Amino acid sequence: MLKLAAKTVAASLILGCTLLPKAFGCASCGSGGDDPLILYPNERDKTFLALGRTSGFRNVNASGGLATAGGPNERENLTLAYGHSFSLRSFATITVPTFRNVGAEDAVSGVGDPLIATRYTILMPDITEPLIPQVQLIASFKPSQARSVHNSKDSKELLDIFGTGFSDARAGIDIWFGQTAQKFGLAQTITQPLTRTYDGVQYRPGLTARSTATTGYQWTSAVKTLIGVNREQNLGLTVDGVHIGSSEQLNHSIFVTQDYYPSVSQLIRFTISKQAAFGANKNTAQSSTFTLAFQRTIRS
Repeated sequence: MLKLAAKTVAASLILGCTLLPKAFGCASCGSGGDDPLILYPNERDKTFLALGRTSGFRNVNASGGLATAGGPNERENLTLAYGHSFSLRSFATITVPTFRNVGAEDAVSGVGDPLIATRYTILMPDITEPLIPQVQLIASFKPSQARSVHNSKDSKELLDIFGTGFSDARAGIDIWFGQTAQKFGLAQTITQPLTRTYDGVQYRPGLTARSTATTGYQWTSAVKTLIGVNREQNLGLTVDGVHIGSSEQLNHSIFVTQDYYPSVSQLIRFTISKQAAFGANKNTAQSSTFTLAFQRTIRS
């Protein structure tokens, strides 16, 4: 039973790697967390719309080798987000992703797990002191609402899977040096998926730590380019109190983001990202994502 459980949850977590909104890459800060929408201190309400396509799925096994492709051939996503600031230092966002999984002969659409996130700025940037960074604390919660591998009705292509099957809580810190043309950011988050029982079997995914480094350049007031890398490591899976050997996950990803500001209240962003792009990777999935996003400040 443990062997079957390990395979089932490994598939769930591998698919989950590609379901998160990480593909949006760096927002306006140091790229910590999964929230694609970030508010500046002078913004009161802000909206976000993104269209993306993920393809080239290849599973990465426990030894780091590429396995056969699994799941859908490609995944299209439409993501909506809304953000509201409570003060110059704090804001919250809610993100709702929808997906369309495309297989060889069929396609299935569904809503993913929503994400509720908040940030609090403990150190504000100062235009007169460009070496002082912006420092934000991050907290978020993602309730498990979408269908996962545990209740999938499509065991062959897994086209009806839109979530990981586990709620999770996340906390972290985001550091962003953005007062000069040359940008630089660092972020660290820790995620704890919550224990859940399926068919009388208790599953407890381990802690996940993600480290992010971002650099970029502000070419003009309207054009900015950012490049970033992520290292994400999960401590593995426990089933009915027994740790499953070789269930730890490791993923190194990269993203490139091009920003264009048509006006002070609008942003168009194009992002290219790749999961399992370099270094050692295991129990994850390799894929490439192209995303076009639009942000609009509706009240300052």
